[in-house]
Amino acid sequence: MVQTELAYEKFQVKFNDNYETSKVSVDRGRFVLLANEAQNKLIEIVLDKKSNDEIRYIQKILVKDFKIDTPQSKEDADYFKLPDNYFDFSSAYTKASTKSCTNQKIYLYEIKDDNITIVMQDENQRPSFIAREAPFDFSSNNLVAYKDGFKHNELFLSYYRYPQQVRLIDPEDPESKFHPDFNFEFDEKFVDRIISMAVSEMKINEENQSFQIKKQQAINKI
Repeated sequence: MVQTELAYEKFQVKFNDNYETSKVSVDRGRFVLLANEAQNKLIEIVLDKKSNDEIRYIQKILVKDFKIDTPQSKEDADYFKLPDNYFDFSSAYTKASTKSCTNQKIYLYEIKDDNITIVMQDENQRPSFIAREAPFDFSSNNLVAYKDGFKHNELFLSYYRYPQQVRLIDPEDPESKFHPDFNFEFDEKFVDRIISMAVSEMKINEENQSFQIKKQQAINKI
């Protein structure tokens, strides 16, 4: 875990590396916004890469086999509401039943761009209680597990939760102290990458703002 105050100090130093004559101070409120956005963005990048060397840095936010029961059942699928802190998918299986068999483990595989009607008609892709496989997708904050002649009773979901967000004690005061109970939960190496990304985003914002000012000044001279 890295204390927010230390991360803020590193951010200020890195951000001011390009300013030789004067130092620019970024208030704590702005830092909180930039750092939390950079943290989420970096985690997305790591998950998209699917590199074990990268993913090991974020194992702390992996929730394994989280049980979700009481789905909303429809004719061809069971809808399981995703946890409030759900960030991204890892893996999933269900416990399913027919009239003659209960607690069958069904492994779920995701379908993204396929037409579900075509999938349900395809012998190789449609849900199968015997093969212990079924397709799923996401819809309106639900994991939708498709079925054919059986029912998904419970979902066991492994997922990446949202990381802890850094906060101010008083969110209304941009110079408030950082909340002592909400620090970065990753190790220093990963937090340094978050800080670097936040610095890059801040510099882009500064450059865009400077460009807009110069553009308006040019317009005013016309």
